[in-house]
Amino acid sequence: MTKKVLVTPAQTNSDGSIGTLPVYRQESRQNIVTPRANNWFETPCPPAFTVELVSTLQRALLARGLYSGVVTGNMDSATRSAVLAIQSKNGLHSEVLSMETARELGIVAVPRTP
Repeated sequence: MTKKVLVTPAQTNSDGSIGTLPVYRQESRQNIVTPRANNWFETPCPPAFTVELVSTLQRALLARGLYSGVVTGNMDSATRSAVLAIQSKNGLHSEVLSMETARELGIVAVPRTP
């Protein structure tokens, strides 16, 4: 955020005219728009995060129009961007795949409730 700060005010003459103009300086400072928050969520573990899982993820994102790349099985930047897009809709602003999103996409099993 940048604003002008008055350094020296204008000086007026006895007849009311401006004798010297005011002097300003620009001051910049960071303004926090959204406070920092910790986002804790469950993610698929590396043994489960296989080429097959990423390929299935890419196909699921492709079917929903969020991914337009080639299905490679690599968690590349296009795949991460698509994950961020779908998770942001649900309030999770992360390009790391959450278990909740993986379940919603149908790429991991949903645990049974007794």
